[in-house]
Amino acid sequence: MRALRRFLHRVVNVVTRRAQEERLREEIAEHIALQTEENLRAGLSPVEARRQAMLKFGGVEAMKQDYRAERGLPFIENLLGDLRNAGRTIRRMPGLAAVIIVSLAIGIGVNATIFSWIQMILFQPLPAVSGASNFLLVEPRSETGGYAGAS
Repeated sequence: MRALRRFLHRVVNVVTRRAQEERLREEIAEHIALQTEENLRAGLSPVEARRQAMLKFGGVEAMKQDYRAERGLPFIENLLGDLRNAGRTIRRMPGLAAVIIVSLAIGIGVNATIFSWIQMILFQPLPAVSGASNFLLVEPRSETGGYAGAS
């Protein structure tokens, strides 16, 4: 149940990303400002106090990336990014895209046809013949009484 709640919370976070990014930016700025004030009270110059606050806080972009990974659905976000990249590549090289799409279509069609034939030939029973007792089998006989090897 906890995993489902966490998943649903992440789905909601994907939708409300803009507000959360703004809140994250404000929170990071507040942490740095508080540390800068503390450094100013310790006697550092304003420039050095801000630099020390930034060093103590750590990498801002790395912190943002960690937050985004924890709050969102990385698999879906990566998939959407890959689809956007594929769309840009297709727009940039439409001839290559056409060749790739036609090749895939031919390959998928050939595979579907072959598997349909295999399924039809190997896995489906032969249809029942009505009146099978009325069929007559004609085979050649040799003079010795045996059957010749006819197909």
